[in-house]
Amino acid sequence: MINSAGRDLALKTAFGSLTSLKVVTDDIFAVWWDPQFDHHSDAQIIFTQLKRIRQDCLHNLGMADPPNLSAGYYYNVYIHRGEKDCLPNQWGNGQGTDKYGMPFLTLPIGVHTSESNLYHEGFHIFQYSANSPGFAYQGDSQWYIEASAQWYQCQKLPDDINAFVEAGAMGANPHLALWHSFSNHAAGDPTDWLYQVRQYGIHTYLFYLTNVADVAAELITNGFYLGTDLSPQEYHYRQIGADRLRGHFSDWASHNTADLDYLTPEQIERAAQEVINVGDPANLHPDALTYTDQGTSGNWIRPPEALKPRGWAYNVIRIKNSRAATYKFTLKGDETGSEGAASHFEGRIVVVGESGPSYSEMEMSNPLTGEGCVMAKDSDCQICLVVASVPEHFSGTQTYGYKVQIQVGPKSGD
Repeated sequence: MINSAGRDLALKTAFGSLTSLKVVTDDIFAVWWDPQFDHHSDAQIIFTQLKRIRQDCLHNLGMADPPNLSAGYYYNVYIHRGEKDCLPNQWGNGQGTDKYGMPFLTLPIGVHTSESNLYHEGFHIFQYSANSPGFAYQGDSQWYIEASAQWYQCQKLPDDINAFVEAGAMGANPHLALWHSFSNHAAGDPTDWLYQVRQYGIHTYLFYLTNVADVAAELITNGFYLGTDLSPQEYHYRQIGADRLRGHFSDWASHNTADLDYLTPEQIERAAQEVINVGDPANLHPDALTYTDQGTSGNWIRPPEALKPRGWAYNVIRIKNSRAATYKFTLKGDETGSEGAASHFEGRIVVVGESGPSYSEMEMSNPLTGEGCVMAKDSDCQICLVVASVPEHFSGTQTYGYKVQIQVGPKSGD
């Protein structure tokens, strides 16, 4: 059959045969299933969405087809029912590589025609041929494969109540590095849902970049095919610009602190519920320090050692407020991180009042030192200092220390 790529493709499967499985084709895709079931109508749904994703990825996002085409074969998609069919029982939901070295997609019953699931898994198809070593699915770049697929899904379904279901994990442990994922955690890090799901939930950051900060969508994806040795996080830093990206990251952190106010109320509630459902309460560390109607009494205070921010991470210092007062914050960062990388900090102040949150920037006189001041009303229930660690260093789990002083006085004019 001649497909839309102008190629005469052949069928080839490592999990059965043309006689033991049912198969239909369209464009570059072949959908397979056990013939004791009828999935003809499901296959048409899958074809429609995968073809749409392919056109978007190839023509708008700088991505490429999987290697199946150049080898002369269709890209295989398998609808599977676990023990109820003749396909491997252990299959889950996602992309793998068969014994012929060809990628394929497995879609279990229940999510096989889900629009959101097809956006995520379909996007993975066009990551497969990436030629950038820095974007490999390993180490400190592993996070980006899942984060970008989640970003793609929520770009297409931005109002879906489940589009940001993992978002609560971001504020639960904001001291973790941007690139924290399955296999690069620090010694002693827990491995429960709150820590392991971050590479999915960090799509909130990519969504913020494109949908709030107006970073071009193709910049999220075109690095896969530039042959670069830069990690995704450093690639963004070079392409977007140091000052601009540091500002975007710090703004994203401040909006996370104000209960993710760049998402819909329904999405925020759903994300909070997921933390309750599956998160371990012992591993919730949203605030590095907390106070009530007071500051540090003239003292310089450091965050707990276990909660010091890592690279491209942040701390929240939260003050529960019930009075009209002036809060002055002073930040002094350590010159280097725990392994010698040069430190760089940004600060944001978040005031949560009756009409919602307001934001201001700490004035940084240099990469380590800053000051900021806000006048709180008695109706402002929270005053938060967000300390963002944004060094020109993009790997590892080293921490970046700092100290703060918080002075509280009467509101100006009182």
